[in-house]
Amino acid sequence: MINYKTLKYDNDIGAGGMQDVYALIVFGKEYKGTFVDIGCRHPVEHNNTYLLEKYGWEGYAVDLEYYTPEWKQYRPNTTYQNLDAFTVNYEKQFAKLNPEPLIDFLSIDLEIPGERFNILKRVFETGYEFKVITIEHDAYCHPPETEMIPQREFLTSQGYTLVRKCDVIEDFWINPKYIEKEQYEILITHNDGNPEIQPWKFLKGIEYDWTNFYDKIDLQNL
Repeated sequence: MINYKTLKYDNDIGAGGMQDVYALIVFGKEYKGTFVDIGCRHPVEHNNTYLLEKYGWEGYAVDLEYYTPEWKQYRPNTTYQNLDAFTVNYEKQFAKLNPEPLIDFLSIDLEIPGERFNILKRVFETGYEFKVITIEHDAYCHPPETEMIPQREFLTSQGYTLVRKCDVIEDFWINPKYIEKEQYEILITHNDGNPEIQPWKFLKGIEYDWTNFYDKIDLQNL
């Protein structure tokens, strides 16, 4: 997790860009939601949804790397598949989470340029909506027209609102059909060009102590 005072890693447990804390701020600590984690990697270390499951959420996760034993050990409330994300039957997996076409949180973190935008379009072909989306674009190392711009144009056309505009790594979106402004307005920041991933600096600056969302976790004794 990120140390609140130094903004440096104390360990690798928790999302690197505060995607998990972002979701908890929007939904509240008592909410027990559903998530989809595409490009999930290890189930605990540097993972975008581990903290959510600790707070009672359930979800679906997929990654091309083989982490099946670890997911079985550490993530009992998540269905994990070791697959190419483009081969998944998302209609089937989403229906297991909610027969109604609505999922609370979607995280997309694939690696090859263009993959994230393509999988975003594939996911939307299911007809499902999402209350909150975090999606990487890595504009710091790829031209913005590769993913950042098409992602923003697509999600805006679908009615989503960009609440954390980051021209460096990753954007945070909400669906205003389901999320009220008071649930996310603390996350609205100005994009000042600082490469530091927002909203670390922002939340620290207004003395919003998000570290209370993290439990002390000893991975060896889970």
